[in-house]
Amino acid sequence: MSTTEPEAEADDTDVAGAIEGETIDGTTLPRPFLVEGEGPVTVVRDRGEVTERTEGEVEISRRLETLEAFAMFWYYRDLRNWKRNAIREVLESSEDDEIRYVIDGEQLEQWDIQVDGRVGAFTGVAETMVGGEASDDFDAPNQRFLAYVENPSNRDVDEMALDLAKDLKVSSLWGPGARLAELAVRHSNREDLDHYAEALLEEVSN
Repeated sequence: MSTTEPEAEADDTDVAGAIEGETIDGTTLPRPFLVEGEGPVTVVRDRGEVTERTEGEVEISRRLETLEAFAMFWYYRDLRNWKRNAIREVLESSEDDEIRYVIDGEQLEQWDIQVDGRVGAFTGVAETMVGGEASDDFDAPNQRFLAYVENPSNRDVDEMALDLAKDLKVSSLWGPGARLAELAVRHSNREDLDHYAEALLEEVSN
């Protein structure tokens, strides 16, 4: 296993690719997460000597079905340009020589994008990591995630799911599923849930 820091964060001049992202190959998770988003783009079509530009709205989606895909969006959670990086990750896999989707700074502000999953998805990714199911050539986005995968402290499934949920619940990129996963683990351990339930209700009501 190794770590490969992703290339520099996308800035406000980067070009996105297509509308529907492809699944990343790798270690299959028991249950997927889902990325969904929508917002304005400038569609650039190269037709030989003529370049056409058209503004429009697009919707994007990707099922995160592998540990590698989950790891990338976990990594994006607290980047300065988390929104642009998440959009680019979904779009760029289908970019070709004839069509591009450009998102400028003003357009980016109008975008909504979120990653979410059921409680079972968080349990599933924890089971995969605790069970040592990651492939030997798993390429982690950074050292912290690699430490999760290698699990030198021997976390159990509940502990791993709780740590991942705590990482993600404060991110604008990730939806309420992370708080629900935290709540489920703490409930199973018979903890006092009043504070956590209030935080979840506040997030859902906003």
